[in-house]
Amino acid sequence: MRKRTTALALGGALLAGSGPAMAAGWEFLPAADPGYEAEASLAVMGGLQDPDVAGVDASDAYGFELSLNCPTLKPPRGEIRQQISLTGFDKDGLEMASLELNPHYLVPLGENLDLGLGPGVGFVMAEGPRHDDGVFALQAGTSLHYRSGGLFLGAEARYQVTQEANLGRGDGDLNNYRLLGKVGINF
Repeated sequence: MRKRTTALALGGALLAGSGPAMAAGWEFLPAADPGYEAEASLAVMGGLQDPDVAGVDASDAYGFELSLNCPTLKPPRGEIRQQISLTGFDKDGLEMASLELNPHYLVPLGENLDLGLGPGVGFVMAEGPRHDDGVFALQAGTSLHYRSGGLFLGAEARYQVTQEANLGRGDGDLNNYRLLGKVGINF
């Protein structure tokens, strides 16, 4: 029941977040505008992942992330930063790789420092003791972004909800929490 409630809450957040896009002042397809700048960043990530899977403890998580100014929507204030990431986890006979798209609405906190918040969608590939499976995921997260010249520093906390997976441990989901630090370059 808790899993269903969490999934419904994340789905509701995604729908609620789309409402402001209909408000006046939003720009659709800013990438088609000659003045659009992607301001891309490429970062390596590392931290901790805690799967909600019986018999699997929290352990190291790692990955890469490409982020850029959203090419499809621009809000009247602030910005949306698209984050495309690939993360990995390997502990207690469970290997997971997650490919995700996580748009975050950024709020300035100070010079070069932003707080981000947003939903995401993903696909998780997992290997268990007897079976492999791939499942779709929804996630919600918050992040900090520091960009100065060529330097990008960041941090994020994210909760991910997945479909049921069959990995030879009995059917169950691959829900997980993650805390990650990021270091990269701005282009």
